[in-house]
Amino acid sequence: MDQLVAAMSGGKFQRNDWNKNALPVTAQAAGLWYDLQAGGGNPLQSSIIGGGTNLTFQATSESTTTTAATAALGGSISTTTFTDTTHGSGRFTIGSVLSGTGVAAGTVITALGTGTGANNGGTYTVNISQTVTAQTITGTQYPGGIYHGGNVSTDVKHLINASVFSAAATTMPAVFMLVDMLAVIPVSTVTLTSAQTILGTQTLPRYADGKGVRAYLVPSVVMGAGTPTVTLSYTNTASTSGRTTPANPSLPVITTTSPVGAIPYSGTGVGKYGPFLPLAAGDQGILSIQTIQFSATMVSGCMNIVLCKPLLTLPATTVGVAAERDLVNQVPSMPVIYDGAVLNWLMYAGAATPINSAFYGHIDTAWG
Repeated sequence: MDQLVAAMSGGKFQRNDWNKNALPVTAQAAGLWYDLQAGGGNPLQSSIIGGGTNLTFQATSESTTTTAATAALGGSISTTTFTDTTHGSGRFTIGSVLSGTGVAAGTVITALGTGTGANNGGTYTVNISQTVTAQTITGTQYPGGIYHGGNVSTDVKHLINASVFSAAATTMPAVFMLVDMLAVIPVSTVTLTSAQTILGTQTLPRYADGKGVRAYLVPSVVMGAGTPTVTLSYTNTASTSGRTTPANPSLPVITTTSPVGAIPYSGTGVGKYGPFLPLAAGDQGILSIQTIQFSATMVSGCMNIVLCKPLLTLPATTVGVAAERDLVNQVPSMPVIYDGAVLNWLMYAGAATPINSAFYGHIDTAWG
């Protein structure tokens, strides 16, 4: 305790306030899990989920970006409409930061138009009105995690306090889970029923032994009407490959037309889990993922596999009353926050949560 007090007194302390909104288009249903990265607020909506190249592993850290998307020689902006006339590569997503000759600094995609975010052209709404003639326009995606004090190596950083609250009607009760997002794998080929191989070198940027690392799915584009089961083939922490999502009592079942930000197999009933995909018996975590397979077409949309390490679970019971956790004295655990950690909240909705309901809170970190 003396060392902690000395470190904090010496400036090795960071308070980080955050606010996130519930889903911007669809109300959150009671009994389902959601990824609050899909909502607006501070930090901004994550654009790294849904960016990048189909089926390709993308490690995530505070300072990393996805592979940039391009409108090759055919991108233009008129007032607040960005038109991707001749698509180059990658995906433009909500939250993509645009750049190019004459593009105003800080131009960000705020909504999809005819562009679907699924590796094609179309129109998108941006936040700054301007006129940019046809040229190459690049979109860069950022993780959008909660700031926690930056890199501190060779010191060790710990989470010491956390809170969350909301005064919006029917937002409580709820459960919040703080996770460190380690990697994202976009899956835009959602109409295939064969096993799809994950591409790229898979090296976890943190928790390299895979212990406690879990996977969940989340759409970055609203899904179609399909309701397939989903199976992952993965390597566990003992470096045993070919481990698969258990079929007993049931494989996870995707909910029809799952909205952006929903964890689509969560809920109540057969095949409903949450927030993480089940692991085979005895497994302690995931080192890498080899394939993903859907039993039937999802018709349309873009699904994403997210690898993460859960750090903290925080129940919130009452509207307008802060849920708080002291991780030094109350629950002495002080989870380690590694350099580069991308911190975000998952939310279990205990009640129907209106569109854009606001949540607030803070995290305190200290290091030494």
